[in-house]
Parts: sequence; C-alpha cells; structure tokens
Amino acid sequence: MGQPSPPPALGPAAVLRGHGRAVNAVAFSADGRLLASASTDTTVVLWDVTDASRPAHAARLTSHRRAVNAVAFSADGRLLASASTDRSVILWDVTNPAVPTRSAVLVHERPGWLSRDGWRQGGVHAVSFSPGGRFIACASDRTVIVWDLSDPARPSRCARVTHHRHVWQTGPVRTVAFSPDGRLLASGSDGDKNTGVLWDVSEPTRPVRTAVVRPQARDWPKALSSGGAPAVYSVGFRHDGRLLATGSGDLGVVSGTYGSWRQGAVTVWDVTDPAHPVRTGTGSLPLAGLGNTGRMYAVAFSPDGRLLASGCENAAVTLWDVTDPAHLTPAARLTGHRKAVRALAFSPDGRMLAGCGADTTVRLWETG
Repeated sequence: MGQPSPPPALGPAAVLRGHGRAVNAVAFSADGRLLASASTDTTVVLWDVTDASRPAHAARLTSHRRAVNAVAFSADGRLLASASTDRSVILWDVTNPAVPTRSAVLVHERPGWLSRDGWRQGGVHAVSFSPGGRFIACASDRTVIVWDLSDPARPSRCARVTHHRHVWQTGPVRTVAFSPDGRLLASGSDGDKNTGVLWDVSEPTRPVRTAVVRPQARDWPKALSSGGAPAVYSVGFRHDGRLLATGSGDLGVVSGTYGSWRQGAVTVWDVTDPAHPVRTGTGSLPLAGLGNTGRMYAVAFSPDGRLLASGCENAAVTLWDVTDPAHLTPAARLTGHRKAVRALAFSPDGRMLAGCGADTTVRLWETG
C-alpha cells in the first residue's frame, strides 16, 4: 500500500504589512469586519477586512511601552483587550474602529520570585474574554488573573490562580481560553508537570483546578521525564465545548544527547467530563532527518468544528480534518509564512483564517 498523498498547498489570499517586527497575535471581531494584530513593535493595528481581498488599515494603537503579546475582542465587539510585556492589559472601546479610546488599564504586579530564566518582568502573555464578556482572564508569569468587567471603566480583580506548584520550576503561562459556555478555563505553560490545566470557573471568584491535560512526551531523557512535560503553547475549545486542542513541543533524544530535536504536536482532548479529560488524537509534522519541526505555537478550531488549524515554529500552517477526533488527518497546507507562526484565528463565518508570525506579516487564507 503506497504512502498517502500529501495535502494540497494553498497560498494566502492577502498579505497585511503594518508592523516593523514580529507579529504575536491576531483576533477577529464577532461580526468579522475587524481584525486586530499585535506586535513586538509595541503596537496594535486594526484592519477593516470587510473585503478580505482588500484589507484596509483602520487604526494603530500605540499606548503600550513594550511588546504586545496578545489581543482579544469581547463577544459584543465593543471592547478590544491588548496584553503586553509592560505588565498591562489595555481595554479599548472600538465602537468606532477609526477612533479607538482607552476604557481601562489592568496592571499586573512585578513577580517576586526568581525563575529558571532569571528575574521575570511580569509580562502578560495571553488574554481571553468570557463568552458573556463580564470576565477576562489574563495569563502572566506563573499565574492567571481573572478580572470582573461589570463596570468596564473600573475593572476589579476577582480571582488569581497559581499555575505551578514549585517555584524553582515556574514558567510563563503562555495561553488561556474560556470554554464556549464559560464554565471552564484552559491554560497552558512552559514549566513543570502542570503544563496544561483545566479550571472550573462556574464561580469565577473561586476557580477550582479540575484536571491536568499533559501532552504525551516522546523519547524524553530520563533526567527530564520525571520533572517536566512538553510545554503547552496554545489551547482552543471547539464550538460545542466538548473538545479541547493543545499545541506543544516535545523534546527529543538523538544518540544519547537530549535536546537534539523538538517536534511540534497538536493534541485533541475530550473534555465532556472536565475532571477526566481523555486524549483522543494527536497530529504531528514529519521530521526532516534529524531536524526540528519546532514548537506548535498556535491552534484554532473552525467555527463548525470540522477543521483544526495549527501553526508551528518551522513556519508550517496545517489544516487538520477532525471529523473523527481520534484520527487527525492533514487536509491542507497553508503556505506563505517564512518564519515561526505565532498565532491563528478563524473568521466567525469560517471562510477565512488569519495567521501571523516572526516574519512581521499577517496572512489571510480562504478556508471555506
């Protein structure tokens, strides 16, 4: 029986050039008319993508002092959150996209511990609005903080959870996402055994850890297997909340030397019972000899739940058919990016996928 034919390659329908450095995040508004991109150049750009073949520059937001790591729109489309290495999350009123105004600033304190990478600056790495828009979860170094936005002009901190149990193995919480019904919060990090965590946030002021979703390590050296797991760089729920996808990077061994290669993987979990998530399937890109595929930085389900997009450190963007979650099948390769892909987002109607990365561009592909 022959090898399966490779998935078709699809080029981008549009390339957006508005940043001078790496683009770290993208997000569509609920009506699909706006796309926000966040960059290491400290800015956020709003794009009018009403005509996806001719995206137009709508506004540039310049209030952050350091790299902007994440952006997210509220469900009603009125607020945009931008998160930065400067330890702040800015809430923008984008009712008039041409003239966004600052609604509030959420300040995260500088951490008081020594991490494995030295003194961290307490940057905010990811944000997620709850479906109703009342809460926003912000992922920082070692912690996730939940804010109450009942009064968007005066947000209040309502909960804080610690992701890791051991201070010397702490790492940044890189990703966070509410489930579609708002009852669960998933987070992922680069640290000790608890790299992926599910939280019950039915009572937002008292989040409860329900389970750990730890990607399966392959060929881990014994020195690391007992103290770590592949970092979880991205998480995403399917529209019905029954499936969760995680993007990770497995450390491998060649000729007895650990760290010789790293293979990105996307894992799908059945979280129907949040206390007992079940790993249903894993997809990974083929290694070229002893080369890397790198970390899987981005995952995103299509609105209809039939496709899962993944973005990798080696610039690969893959569409996976997840009709059968136990068997992830590559459906298409989306070409164009030349460096690491940092984030992906489907438009609300599922017809477009936006990707961004270290090559300073945002690319739009037609997916439906």
